[in-house]
Amino acid sequence: MSTKLNENQLIAIHLIATGVKASLISKQLGIREETLSRWRQNDKFNEAVKNATERILTEIVHTHKNLLITSQKIIADALNDEEIDLFKKANLAIRFLSLIKGKEDIEKKSSDNLNQYIDARDLGIRI
Repeated sequence: MSTKLNENQLIAIHLIATGVKASLISKQLGIREETLSRWRQNDKFNEAVKNATERILTEIVHTHKNLLITSQKIIADALNDEEIDLFKKANLAIRFLSLIKGKEDIEKKSSDNLNQYIDARDLGIRI
């Protein structure tokens, strides 16, 4: 196999990193599953899959953090809005507290999940 990755391999890397099954990848690219399996034995290919997966998971973590920050700002604005009655504010606060009760910090949880995924990949465990 050439040391450079071809266009189909680059597409396959992205699809693998996003969790698409090998059978669907091979069908979409018009290749045999054995070809994809052979690519998976190439260190450069696997390193590219690992890097793509890390980028995707990191982006998911950032997106979740941004959504959480935006949601908290909206909740804070609603709680500080003098036009909203006290009963609605209390209901909003209780619902928010019940959602976060016992939850880990989202950044820690997401980072832990990312690290577990990377560790599993490094050990050759397919996830």
